[in-house]
Amino acid sequence: MVRTDKYITLEGIYKWIDTLNLEIDSMEVKKGDVFLKQGQKCDYFYFVIDGLIRMYYYDLDGNEVTHWFSSQNMMVTSPDSFFQKNENILNLEALEDSKLLLITYEHIEIASKEIPGFNSLFRKLLVDFIVKMSRRVMGIHTQSAEYRYLKLIEQYPNIFHRTKLSHIASYLGITIQSLSRIRKKLIS
Repeated sequence: MVRTDKYITLEGIYKWIDTLNLEIDSMEVKKGDVFLKQGQKCDYFYFVIDGLIRMYYYDLDGNEVTHWFSSQNMMVTSPDSFFQKNENILNLEALEDSKLLLITYEHIEIASKEIPGFNSLFRKLLVDFIVKMSRRVMGIHTQSAEYRYLKLIEQYPNIFHRTKLSHIASYLGITIQSLSRIRKKLIS
């Protein structure tokens, strides 16, 4: 989960829209809607105005694996599909009623040419995402489940009130039973 507001704020996006006279659509999705599915082309870099989005994929056994959460002032996309035009393997699901801005690749290209400093900000955002994702993947193999759980609580304390425990367990790379044991141990 990468907050974008230290790089790109909603107000900044609206300012760029006005400055460049861009037409950027928004979309409202209801809780439970899967608005991007595996196999569909990902045409947007979604800016979350409000709500909570879960990114997930299916493992070899067909189980959902939560890859990422994005909430207000965060962005979410299927990077391989959006940037590389490869087949999308991710699903995006609204865990709450959500409102999103739909930023296209062309919008990013225009902003990078016309807005001084945009490339630097966007690069910093992408580097921040890459570092967080790398730490998350390595953490699954180098940190205990309890440590990962405590870090998640520290960084995103309200996530436990906004999504199912099965999503959190999957995100942490553990079973729901292991998550229950960790929570019980820490409460005792």
